[in-house]
Amino acid sequence: MTHLAALSTPIPRRADGLVELPLSALQQRIWFLCTAYPGTSSPILYLSWRLRGPLDVAAFLDAVSAVVNRHETLRTRFRARDGGAVQVFGPETGLVTERTDLTGLPEADREARARDLLLARTQALLDLEHGPLVGSTLVTLDDEHHVWCLTVHHILADGVSLEILSREVPEHYRALRDGVPPELAELPIRYGDFAVWQEEMRDTQADDLRYWRERLAGVPVLELPTDLPRPAEKGTRAAELVHRIDVTVAERLERLARAEGCTLFMVLLAALQAMLTLYSGQDDICVGTPVAGRTRVELEQVVGLFANTLPLRGDLSGNPTFRELLARIRTSAIDGLSRQTVPFGRIVAELDLPKDMSRTQVFQVIFVVHTEVETEHVTVPGLRAEPFGLSGPQILHDLVFHVWRGPTRLSTEYRYDSALFLPATVTAMAQRYEQILRNVCDNPDLRLFELAVAGFPAGAFDE
Repeated sequence: MTHLAALSTPIPRRADGLVELPLSALQQRIWFLCTAYPGTSSPILYLSWRLRGPLDVAAFLDAVSAVVNRHETLRTRFRARDGGAVQVFGPETGLVTERTDLTGLPEADREARARDLLLARTQALLDLEHGPLVGSTLVTLDDEHHVWCLTVHHILADGVSLEILSREVPEHYRALRDGVPPELAELPIRYGDFAVWQEEMRDTQADDLRYWRERLAGVPVLELPTDLPRPAEKGTRAAELVHRIDVTVAERLERLARAEGCTLFMVLLAALQAMLTLYSGQDDICVGTPVAGRTRVELEQVVGLFANTLPLRGDLSGNPTFRELLARIRTSAIDGLSRQTVPFGRIVAELDLPKDMSRTQVFQVIFVVHTEVETEHVTVPGLRAEPFGLSGPQILHDLVFHVWRGPTRLSTEYRYDSALFLPATVTAMAQRYEQILRNVCDNPDLRLFELAVAGFPAGAFDE
């Protein structure tokens, strides 16, 4: 089957009787990361909601079970086999929600106790073979005040999956409370169907895989100067810093992007790669960026791990102007996005890189530009619902850099390995990134090494 035919043919349901299914290529990557860099906690995605009002507890818990029964990936176990692992989907027996009643504590202590309890759930080290990999906890603060948290190992789900669950749990709750069927269409396929199909389609990606193999040949390790000695084994400890930039800067960057035939993403990435080369002294910088990976309509409502990561390699040689660098980044991004269906794990396997327990392969920095609203909106029928914030960042890379374009500002968030960097260093990094953005707005023909000093005090980049 040709590549185009494979893209146009619907993904079929898998044959009956299959018990052990292959992992999708992205699951294989997470399996590798979790077994090669176990750390002290697993990569866990979660929903955490505060619910005020007359909650029908039985209906809500049944709604959670209904969603678990609807999506087979939430009932997954993994088994190690020679040459890798397989996944097995459990029966539709729902999910038991752990209940904790804090009404016996003084009212002033309940909130902190609930936060500590749920934070422990999101920072647990989960067993991929024995589980459980999905957990549900309902904490009662008083008769009309509850907090609910759903935790899911990242090997089972992605960010879009959380959006799906945020819609389906309330819809099942409404249906069960009112005694009516939920208004949800039948899923055209299941995650296991996708995993089997993807394995069968491996040969159709030969040309795109060749592109990545050639594009990433000899990719160097990014050697950012660290405050602390790099541990022999990569951990998952992290801290976060949020830095907000005035909306006028974002508007000027968008005008620059339009003038150069680029997107805001490309401008922000070019500025980040410029900053990384100024810190590291390297002119060959590879940064990973996530893509949703749901390139087919039948995947849109399926809970599972589809999000892919693209390695975008930047050529910063020759002290280019920012305008010249932006043109290079544009070409790299367009070429990479046109080949985004090749799973990153398959690319890594092709490169056959040496295994270094102290850092991740191919890239050590992740760059994410968010298009969604910064604050999560929660709607649960008959209740006042809002996110219940939990702060327990985890990281596998040296630095994960998030950008949100909001209506009143550009927000940047630096999630960094706290075993490598101190807060003051990351604060300075955030300030320098903002200054680079301001400098290129004023003059995109500044050369790379001029960006290091324009607007900075003398010696600002003498690391």
